[in-house]
Amino acid sequence: MYLALGIIFLIACIAIFAMIIATNVLSIKKGGKIITKKNMLYLAPAFLVIYGIHLTAADFNGRQIDFLCCFSMIGTVLEVFKFKTDNDLLLPICRMYHIYYADFIFAALAGAATLILSAASFFSRRITNFVNVKKLLKANCDIILGDSADAVQYQKNTKCSLLLGVNVTRQRYAELIKLGIPVLRVPLEAKALAGKLKNGGYNVIVFRDGNYSYTKVIETFTELINGGVAKLHLEANQHEMKILKEKFITKADGNSKLYVTGFSKYELMARRFVVDHPVTKYIPRSFYNENCTVKNDKDINVVFIGFGKVNYQLFRMCAMQFQLAQEKDGKLASKPVQYYIYDNKDASLHNEFFSRIQFEFDEEFSVCDFPKPEKICDLHICNTDINSVDAKKKFKSLVSENTFTCFIVSLENDLEDASYAQTVKRLLKDSGSYRIFVRAKNNNGEKLNEDGDGIIYFGEEKQLYTHENIINDDLTELAQRINLLYSKIDGAPKWLSDLQEKIEDGLSGEEQRKQLNENLADAKNIEYMQKLWLALPYIEQASNLYHALNLPFKLNLLGFDMVKKSGEEDTGISEDEFNKYYKNSGRSAEYNDYSFYFNTESSNVLAYIEHNRWNALYILYDFKQMKKADMVVEDRVDKEGKSIKFMAHKNLNLKQHACITTYYGLNELLLYKFTSMYPSAVFKNDDENVLNLAKIYEYDYMDLDRLYSEITAMGYKLVKTN
Repeated sequence: MYLALGIIFLIACIAIFAMIIATNVLSIKKGGKIITKKNMLYLAPAFLVIYGIHLTAADFNGRQIDFLCCFSMIGTVLEVFKFKTDNDLLLPICRMYHIYYADFIFAALAGAATLILSAASFFSRRITNFVNVKKLLKANCDIILGDSADAVQYQKNTKCSLLLGVNVTRQRYAELIKLGIPVLRVPLEAKALAGKLKNGGYNVIVFRDGNYSYTKVIETFTELINGGVAKLHLEANQHEMKILKEKFITKADGNSKLYVTGFSKYELMARRFVVDHPVTKYIPRSFYNENCTVKNDKDINVVFIGFGKVNYQLFRMCAMQFQLAQEKDGKLASKPVQYYIYDNKDASLHNEFFSRIQFEFDEEFSVCDFPKPEKICDLHICNTDINSVDAKKKFKSLVSENTFTCFIVSLENDLEDASYAQTVKRLLKDSGSYRIFVRAKNNNGEKLNEDGDGIIYFGEEKQLYTHENIINDDLTELAQRINLLYSKIDGAPKWLSDLQEKIEDGLSGEEQRKQLNENLADAKNIEYMQKLWLALPYIEQASNLYHALNLPFKLNLLGFDMVKKSGEEDTGISEDEFNKYYKNSGRSAEYNDYSFYFNTESSNVLAYIEHNRWNALYILYDFKQMKKADMVVEDRVDKEGKSIKFMAHKNLNLKQHACITTYYGLNELLLYKFTSMYPSAVFKNDDENVLNLAKIYEYDYMDLDRLYSEITAMGYKLVKTN
């Protein structure tokens, strides 16, 4: 009998252990909790097994099993949970039946396990949070500074991330970890952070709604890091980042290698829009001449319906990116896009951007030594109720066989936006002369774009705050890679100088991509690429970034589009096919005839609109045209020790650049520099000094010449558009 009971007790102990393990495994799978309160259920079975062993031992010892015996046995069993045993009671049966040794050990362990797990379940969320935070920090996770709505949304979108709980109350801390959000509570002080962020290599994100002083954040991490332990990503627009860069980040860069970038929800949306939906993607091919100029009798319109934060940023981006050309009397001329702004709120229709275009531009370029630059766009501001008859008549008048019009709707909410877009569509005949774009936050999962209604929806908010958009922004990385491969770098590491030499010798874009990816597999090389990027003046960073954003615009103008490759075998059109549309007679002659720059081939058209795009960027970043009086001839010595003439035509510190003129105005700049530097020389199209000065033009063509290899080197393919 005693042996049979011993076997039963052993089976019961094993069953309890199995249930504890199964319960916790299921808990981890379902909710991610390491410990669950369900473990309390196994306290009673564990207690009963231990009680049964003691009662059996008492019977074996010949004690009378009555009420008092059973009652007193409860206290004896409870002592076991304190790791105390009644040796006189248990040893006799254990020596006779050795299985009771195993019974008691397993029963005691089961009891202790259930007791500890039950007690720990009250602190399980904190324990889980502690474990998760440790794991995430070791994995070099993204760290979101502070508790805010955007911070929580980012954490939900990005698994490898945690909140840095600065000034988080105990109650809020409990709420966050109850939501399953990993939180590291620590003050915003360098010493406190140093003890937590030991690994280094973290991306620290600061959202605007966290209401933290950006200068305080920069100073704290500068003091903490002093060597690149973290990268700061601040939610700030271009103007804010410009001030931070000039006033604080540059100062910090002198003492540390702190990497600081800015991002804006609405700018991220606008960037994505001009890349995914450049206007040249939708303009009918019948609107273009063979050389990609727009026909003189055709007009391009963009209509913004509602002018809140979204459409403001979209307008800003489109005005810089969407520059077109036409041909007049055998010369290229600007073909400005017509922008119509519709809103009935005065505050929305008065901003620094409109002032810059409609007033300050004319004021600042009223007196120029070189031709005044082309105007950025034609702007029509309409303080009108969008539901008025006049507004709808105007919308209808903007769509004809000689116009192409983009309508961009961004009002109060998704359903209102979609409804108004349907109203606009109802007004217009079905044709290829317009497109309607609607901002859809899609926070409620409206699924507006699933019925194929011919309206294009963009700007889904949940997709904005992700690691891919803010930290691993492929558009910024594209600009960084282009800067790495094609910039002249003094003292470049051997791997880079070797790769640049191969590119100059004609290395294909696909081979450039493979070799660059192999080199950037080393984290040190990625850090070097980012250092080069950060070393650029802020205006040149912006210029390179917007150059990268403009690639789809130029490609669609030629009739192509860029698509991310899905694999090594996924190839697009060949470079020979591309060159049938990108015509450049100057390249084969190595630009040895200055007169080439004034042709009207497709390459000249692309260079012309690239210069206008560059002009728009610099003008909107508060740059002015440099005066002749500020351009001084200097004698310098080049790398080979040869004496040369030099005449600077820009001063970034004073925000002056003589190239802020028309495309043909660059010719006047070049002539002025030539006569100033070589007063006794005769200007000839093939003169060496003329061609050296003509780099002002040639640089744009060099960029265009490598358009095919540049894109394929970044992991894209080119395809023909319909």
